[in-house]
Amino acid sequence: MADQVLNFNYIATRSPSSMRSTKTDWLQAWLNGEMPDALMLEQYGFQAQQFYAVVIYRPETDAITGEKLALLLQGEAARRGISGPVMAYNNAAVLFHPVEEPRQTMRLKHKTEEIREQLGVRLHNVTVCCGVGRPARGLDNLRQSFREAEDAVQMCRALRTQTRSTFFGNSSLYSLLLALKNPSELQRFCKTWLADLIEYDEQQHSELLSTLNTYFANNGNTALTAKELRIHRNTLAYRLNRIAEITRLDLDDADVRLNLHLALKARDVLSAGQLH
Repeated sequence: MADQVLNFNYIATRSPSSMRSTKTDWLQAWLNGEMPDALMLEQYGFQAQQFYAVVIYRPETDAITGEKLALLLQGEAARRGISGPVMAYNNAAVLFHPVEEPRQTMRLKHKTEEIREQLGVRLHNVTVCCGVGRPARGLDNLRQSFREAEDAVQMCRALRTQTRSTFFGNSSLYSLLLALKNPSELQRFCKTWLADLIEYDEQQHSELLSTLNTYFANNGNTALTAKELRIHRNTLAYRLNRIAEITRLDLDDADVRLNLHLALKARDVLSAGQLH
C-alpha cells in the first residue's frame, strides 16, 4: 500500500464533497486547511505518529509530466527502502519521506540527493531540482513542510543550484540574502572572506572552494565529504589545511565557519544574477 503513487483524481472520490474535483483542487484544499479522509490516508501509507519531510522533485523542463516523474520516484524510493507516499504534483513529484529522528537529517539529505541524481540519469540527463521541507508529524504540520519544500525547489530553479538538493534552511538563507537588494555589499562580503581562495583556485587550477562548499554541506563530516568528492581522507585533510593557510583563518572557530558558509551562499546569489 505504501508504495502506491497517489492519484488525486482517485483520492478525491473517497474524500469529502468539498474535495470532489481535480487533483490540483484536492491538494490546494489540503494546503488551505481542509483535512482528507483518515481511511484514505491510512490506505496510502500515511502513519499518524510518523515524522515525514516533504520532498519535491521538479525537472528543469516542463515536457516531463508529474505522473511519469512520480512513477520513477516511486521506484527509486522503493530501491532505497523508503516507504513514504509518492504523488504527482503538476510537473513535479512529491515524496513524503519518513524521518526517524527529526533532529538528525544527514541521512535524509544523502538519500534525497541520491534520488535526485538518479532521476536525472533516468530522464536522460535532464537536470532535476529538489526542495526539502522541515520534518513534521501530522497533516496539519506537514502543510508547512510542503510550503517549505515548494519554496526550496523554486529557489533552486531561480538560483540555478541544481547540483545539490535545496533544504528549507538554505532556502530561508537565500531569501534573506535576496531581500538585501544590495549586490555591492554582498560582493564586498564575498571578497572579504573568499577572495584569497578564489585567486588561488584560478592560479593553481585547484578545487579548494568547491571542497569547502562540500565540507559545509556535509556538516563538517570529513568521511562523508571525502566520499562525495571521491578523494582520500588524507587528501581532504591536506586541502582543509591549505584553506586555513591561504585564508589565515581558523576553521575550528564557529564564527569563521559561519562567515565562510554565508559568503559561499552569497556567491550563489550573485552568480545567479538575482540582485539588481
